[in-house]
Amino acid sequence: MKRLLALFLSCLLILSFTACDPPAQEPEGWYSQNGITITESQVEKIVNGEFTTPKNVIVIIGDGMGPNDITLAEQHAKGVYDFGLVLSKIKNHGLSTTHSASHEVTDSAASGTALATGVKTNNGYIGKDVDGNDLKNMAEIAREQGKKIGIITDEDISGATPSAFVVHNISRDNRSELASAMIKFRPDVLMSQDHDGTMFMLDDEGRQIFDHEYLVAKDFKRFNTVLDTDPDCQKPFWGFLDGFSTAASDNLAQCAEVALRRLQNENGFFLMIESAGTDKFGHRNDMTGKLNSVVTLDRTVAAVLKFMEKNPDTLLLITSDHETGHVQLPVTGEERLSDLLTQTEHSATPVRVFAVGKGTEYFSGKTVDNTDIAKFLIRAIDGE
Repeated sequence: MKRLLALFLSCLLILSFTACDPPAQEPEGWYSQNGITITESQVEKIVNGEFTTPKNVIVIIGDGMGPNDITLAEQHAKGVYDFGLVLSKIKNHGLSTTHSASHEVTDSAASGTALATGVKTNNGYIGKDVDGNDLKNMAEIAREQGKKIGIITDEDISGATPSAFVVHNISRDNRSELASAMIKFRPDVLMSQDHDGTMFMLDDEGRQIFDHEYLVAKDFKRFNTVLDTDPDCQKPFWGFLDGFSTAASDNLAQCAEVALRRLQNENGFFLMIESAGTDKFGHRNDMTGKLNSVVTLDRTVAAVLKFMEKNPDTLLLITSDHETGHVQLPVTGEERLSDLLTQTEHSATPVRVFAVGKGTEYFSGKTVDNTDIAKFLIRAIDGE
């Protein structure tokens, strides 16, 4: 336990990225010594604030993040913030069921599709209904409304979850087709891991778009230098971040800050952020990595809430596509942390839903289906 706590307490020096319209009072320089800072009273003021009809819609997905992951992370992460997790301060929260059309236990393709379109489909399908027909997803709906689009993941861009919000394919295994279709859609902001692997997956047209249309930062350290060349946010941006890590990190939160600044415009934006470690470390039987990934997601929530403090026309929803590991809570208090992860596959356990913004009391104390989440968000994107 002490070793786990030490991991949580470890901090990184955080970059402060160039904004398209930076506040006049911001000091020069790229580094912030304090990282993604937020106080308990600040969180409570934001989540209890007055929100207007949403122009901006943000979805944060903890892939494989079950309810017990959050509870255990809260118990073992006391040093992250002095009040525990930001998630625990969000008043509008409930549960969601996750089954697919074909299986009681979903995969990320079917659950991602349900979350992105409001329609159940078969395991393995991306943005398709059970008969193989394309389903309109949130990115497509947002574009029809004149909104900018942002997709962030600390996994590959061809992963099932980010793909489901943008593209369509009969199989999640068609990674090259998924990556190529993603860039052909031309989201305004893309962030993912593995520059070289992504280039290998792209077809000729995709590489042409990548090379000639996108502002590209090949790794996380180059973000600031690259962003400085386009201070007015005229070009779409693809940044390659460090992938999911065993240790808790502000990496994903920093990426969210960059996206939030680059996506702002008169018509608003849609932003999907995936934290993949809660799933990947579950499959690897690594409970420490799994709980640290909850903290990585929580830090990202903090970054978004700080944005919402000055932008009340924003809707934020945090959930999971499914639970991974059938994680149990300790009974005697003497169990080893590793013993609480009882399997290395997905389960049918309902997942948590947290929401901040106008109308999000809808989720308070309820158990909904993942398709209900999508329908709620789509109505917001449509301006209803």
